[in-house]
Amino acid sequence: MKLFKLYEQVEEEQKEKEKSTLITLTPTDKKFLKLMQRKEVDWSDGAEIWRFLTDTLYIEDMELKMRLAYLYMEQLVDEDEDETYDDLVRVSLDMESIMSNFDDKQLALAEHFDLPPFLIPEEGYSHYGLEQYENNDDGGTYAIGDEDEMDEAMEDYAQGRIDDGIDYFEDWYVEDHLSPNDSSIEQFAGEEADYRLDDMTDEEILEEAGYDSMDDAKEEWEEKETEKDDIEERMNDLDMEKDELESEQSDLDYEEDEDEYNRLEEEIDLKRDEIGDLEIELHDLVAQMEQLEEIYEGEQVEEAKDELRENYVENTLEEIRNDGVDYFVSNLGMDRQTVIEHYYHLDEDSLRDAIISDEGYEGISIYDGSYDEINRDGVTYTIIRTN
Repeated sequence: MKLFKLYEQVEEEQKEKEKSTLITLTPTDKKFLKLMQRKEVDWSDGAEIWRFLTDTLYIEDMELKMRLAYLYMEQLVDEDEDETYDDLVRVSLDMESIMSNFDDKQLALAEHFDLPPFLIPEEGYSHYGLEQYENNDDGGTYAIGDEDEMDEAMEDYAQGRIDDGIDYFEDWYVEDHLSPNDSSIEQFAGEEADYRLDDMTDEEILEEAGYDSMDDAKEEWEEKETEKDDIEERMNDLDMEKDELESEQSDLDYEEDEDEYNRLEEEIDLKRDEIGDLEIELHDLVAQMEQLEEIYEGEQVEEAKDELRENYVENTLEEIRNDGVDYFVSNLGMDRQTVIEHYYHLDEDSLRDAIISDEGYEGISIYDGSYDEINRDGVTYTIIRTN
């Protein structure tokens, strides 16, 4: 019994639906429908129907045009059976069923352009992942997507910009998303320093580092050697004089010649003091000569070279820190892309986010940089013209 009642309910609902889809054909409807039939307008080609209604019949009433188009596309009469539109009174036009043949994006575009959706066929290829449709009314191609799809499209667009090469970006824009590859830069600075040092003579290295030159050191060493000989000669003379005084003193009887003995003792002490002063002077002189000998024999070249290398490396690193990528491009003529690949880390995520934020949907709106939005059934769609 319950099942029978359910059948009755379904049948009643179906009848109500059929009633709701029935419309009465007006004389105007019939007139235009017969005209299209007589002109053999293709009932399966919505664009042809629309052009005929617009360009041939000059119908401006949008509601009437849509009504006639849908009625004609329903192919209500069978010419083989000699049926005519005059025979029709009430016909079924199930718009819900008709609209189900179109996807949500076609319907959104149709609403946006105030056109029937059959004038907006899908193109079959995408624009940064967005489905594209042709507007048969204005000849344009339009991409459309919801919020998530637009986000994905922008990700694809931004990544494509990066993949095309950073040479297409302004220097300042890219450098905000670069971090130095310290190991590579330090290696470069070291190689640059070695290259400079390899091209220098030992004399140039010493001079650049602030050391005495080898030639000057040799000349000064020779001067000091003469001075050393003079000191040694004076020390030898004083030592002989001291020996003579000691010998003379030893011949005296202290008790008989006390005064003379003490005088000689004082002279001997003076000679000892002079010899001691000269020994100190000679010791300092020998130390100076040893340093000069190290210089003219080249023993300080490596030390000077190490100091220069350290300075060169630090100066180069400081210049790179100040100038960034431009140091390599302007000073060495290197390609920016190559510089970044070798000496920097590009934060693609950061750069991609910046492109999306800075350019927005205008970036993928390749036709005129503009875009529109429409809300349909609670979903906001973005529409951009691509051609």
